[in-house]
Amino acid sequence: MLTRLRRREDGFAMVTAVAVLAIMSILLVVVLTAGNSAFDISERNSRFTRTLAVAEAGLDDVAVLLGGNRSAPLPCAVGSSTACAAAGGGEYQASWTMAPDGVVTVTSIGYYPTMAQAQISRRIEAVFEPVPSFRYALYSATSLAIKNNEVVMGDIWANGPIQLGTGAIVCGSLTSATGGVELLSGAMVVKSYIDGATGKECYGKSGNVWANGVIKMGPPAMIEGDATASAPTGLACPPTPDTNYAILGGEVQGQATACGRITATTTAPSPNTATDPPALGSIPTFTFDPNNYTSINCIPLSTPCEPAITSGTAVSQFNALSRVNMSGVYAIWQTNPTQATVVNLTELQVGGDLTIITNAPIYFGNTNPIPSTGPAMVTIVSLYIPPPFTTCDAGGGDCSIFGQNNVLFDSGDPLNPNDGIVSVVYTPGKMAFKNTVNGGEGVLYAGSMDIKNGFRIAYNPRAERMVGFGGVLERTLWQEISE
Repeated sequence: MLTRLRRREDGFAMVTAVAVLAIMSILLVVVLTAGNSAFDISERNSRFTRTLAVAEAGLDDVAVLLGGNRSAPLPCAVGSSTACAAAGGGEYQASWTMAPDGVVTVTSIGYYPTMAQAQISRRIEAVFEPVPSFRYALYSATSLAIKNNEVVMGDIWANGPIQLGTGAIVCGSLTSATGGVELLSGAMVVKSYIDGATGKECYGKSGNVWANGVIKMGPPAMIEGDATASAPTGLACPPTPDTNYAILGGEVQGQATACGRITATTTAPSPNTATDPPALGSIPTFTFDPNNYTSINCIPLSTPCEPAITSGTAVSQFNALSRVNMSGVYAIWQTNPTQATVVNLTELQVGGDLTIITNAPIYFGNTNPIPSTGPAMVTIVSLYIPPPFTTCDAGGGDCSIFGQNNVLFDSGDPLNPNDGIVSVVYTPGKMAFKNTVNGGEGVLYAGSMDIKNGFRIAYNPRAERMVGFGGVLERTLWQEISE
């Protein structure tokens, strides 16, 4: 009986071993499955990342192509049957579109391993805009005179001397690269300001004045930020006489530093102190390229539209056009332009983004508020350079761009920078505006500038980038679009 009971225990170890082997086999299968899954996930992530690099390669190739020639055909456009091979494997298609303001949007799709047998595809878009060229509300390549009671909201630069008239207010900074700065009685450079006449507000500015020369203020002129009167590099401080490169009169609420003496009222004076002067600035260069525009009204009519193809009646043809709700791009190339062939913008009304480019002088007219039907960018470019020894000031003369009373761009809600008209008024020649209320939002850039009483300009960052200036495009936005 006992013998039979022992025999019934035979095979117990084998059963246990089989069970253990079964469990180990299951665990091995689980581990192998998990490993394969992790490998698959890792490999897919790798292919996903490589496919993004393929799409980026398409983006870069199109950017290089656009930099050389915007009219060049694309070899593998999105939607076509052709794909381009990327250097590291994979294929891509890429296309671009251009808005009327010259902003370019590039779309690129990367495929892996090929477009025909794509396991993964990724679509990306990037926006390319002209590099920033306009950082100042007013810029003069020579001297700059701002007359009485004007209000400028934004920074000001001049390569030559700057004069701020009686009661004039600048909310921003003043920089003179090769001359002095003079503030007449009651003139102020401030960090913030609310204009009671227009309702516009300015804040967050430096309120600094920096000159390569003397800073002279008539009482009770005031600089709310720092004032720095530098001398040319290598000049010993104090100079002889010490009224050169000095800060004379008025009040400086920030740090006052001068190579010469300081007679201004200030709590932080540093006289007889050498500082590096401002570097000489350069006015942005405008390059006309018809490929920068989706469409263009060329006068005279030519294909392509070229400044070398001119007409003796180009200006008169433009002046005969209606200025009601004007929009689009106009290029006006006049043969032998003079003050007798002036592009006349009297009674201009803006119906959308408007660009006017000409080699002739431009006249804004008299008592001419410029309304708009909605938000608009207005770019006015005169490439006319007056002959040497001619004069252009607020009274007129041989000016590249001239405006009289009430040349007022409609800026819309004074507290909304995204509505109304923002203007870029540019010439490498001479610019002047006369008495009474003139102004708007945007920038004025000129070889020389004379702005008389009552002018008001507020810098708007919408004017910072403008097609035709800066030469190259830079990427300002990147995003992936779900396929």
